[in-house]
Amino acid sequence: MVLGFGKKKKLEFSCSSLGMSCGFEVKGSSSEQELLDILKVHAKTAHNMTEISNDLLGKIKQNIKKV
Repeated sequence: MVLGFGKKKKLEFSCSSLGMSCGFEVKGSSSEQELLDILKVHAKTAHNMTEISNDLLGKIKQNIKKV
């Protein structure tokens, strides 16, 4: 029996991976879209960001970890 075979990987992201002084982390997200939706809410409430620029979005996507 092969353990983990067919198991979908979960996604993780932390603001600190972008060099920000922020301890916020998303762990266990089942899709990139779910993770980005969570980050949009966090960015607005914690960082006063009304939108995430395409440049920042690219950096976020590069730093999403699959676990």
